Amino acid sequence: MPIGTCETGPNSIGSGRQLTVGMYIALAACLGLFLGTLLGIVIWRLPREDRIHLFHRPRCTRCGKPLGWELVPLLGYLLQRGRCRHCRKPIPAFFPLVELLTGVVFALLAWRHGFRSTAGLYAFFSLALILTLFLDWLHRDIYYIVILPPAALALLSAVWEDPLYLELQNRLVGLGIGLIFFGLLFFLGQLLFRSQALGLGDVWLAGSIGAMVGFYGALWALSLGIVLAAIGAGLLLLFRKYAAGDYMPYGSYLCLAALGYFCFGPV
Repeated sequence: MPIGTCETGPNSIGSGRQLTVGMYIALAACLGLFLGTLLGIVIWRLPREDRIHLFHRPRCTRCGKPLGWELVPLLGYLLQRGRCRHCRKPIPAFFPLVELLTGVVFALLAWRHGFRSTAGLYAFFSLALILTLFLDWLHRDIYYIVILPPAALALLSAVWEDPLYLELQNRLVGLGIGLIFFGLLFFLGQLLFRSQALGLGDVWLAGSIGAMVGFYGALWALSLGIVLAAIGAGLLLLFRKYAAGDYMPYGSYLCLAALGYFCFGPV
């Protein structure tokens, strides 16, 4: 090829497109890492009823002094070896885990759904599910204020996407599947065992996930969530980290299954 000319053939276009897609995925991952830092702060503060200072400057969970460059997602935690630079006390390990999971989920959504609006919608849903996953696992609580707004947005977006309301019907059926099936499990636990095998938060979470993913997605995600919960309970019993009658964070497994559907389900 002569000097001063540039290649404009199919190979050049293909490599340029791959570069653009790669940058898009990398940017999505960076955004996920940053938002994961914010989620970690909410996970720490929300159960402690520190809602007034929910988004104020982050502080060490031990000494209360403001954090600086330690807030750089993952890197700050690793360079400080998981300790506060002021008091040298350990920083809870869930902070980098939330950042890592959010970054990976955002990257997978960008890879799977590309530049479609679905990627942005699923990204918003994922933030609520990751938040719920850790809140249920660490604090044994599911917040309606976290799970119900995304469900409402899912129904509203269905009206916007499909003027014939077919997608709205699909998501309403998914909502019904989650509420009815897990509602039955809730009442059966009350009748047969006189205890809450599931909480009402799990029931509403299942319905919200159904609204987010529709009929087929509800069957896929909720079934996988039950399987994951069974495997998790079995492993915890095997390693004696869990005893019969202990609290089981079903909501965390449902969230994990729904995230799997977002990232690897149909486009």
